[in-house]
Amino acid sequence: MQYDEKHHIPIKAKAAGVAIINNQCQILLVHEKLPGKAGLWHIPSGSVEENESLEVAALRETKEETGLDVSLVSYMDTYVGRFNDGEFVARHVWLAKPTENQQIDPQFKEEIKECRYFSREEFMDLYQQGKIRMHHTKLIFEDALAMVNCLGSL
Repeated sequence: MQYDEKHHIPIKAKAAGVAIINNQCQILLVHEKLPGKAGLWHIPSGSVEENESLEVAALRETKEETGLDVSLVSYMDTYVGRFNDGEFVARHVWLAKPTENQQIDPQFKEEIKECRYFSREEFMDLYQQGKIRMHHTKLIFEDALAMVNCLGSL
């Protein structure tokens, strides 16, 4: 059987980002300031610009939101979700590692209040309080912990 157009799900919103896990198995999150997501925590990520590759978008968004230059270590997954208005979003995520001797310093201070690392326990507290932006963020953290073999240490 051929799968025709009724089997296709158009996804216009494309985002790219990174999961950064430090040596203490903590994840780096950004604290959002923009309306609709103000006060929520999420991985460094954002919209893919026209004619921009997913990888370049992930690197650009990370630099803008954290001030860090990173290398993409491994592709993690594409997390497909839905916004409140029903629009689908495909969020492409890589496990990333910052280059040495950098300070976290968000470049887009009108969008990002702060950036910091969270342990799994701190993250889960935020998640239970409804302060994590998307369920994707939780899935991404869990997948990243598994990729860097942190699950046994928790």
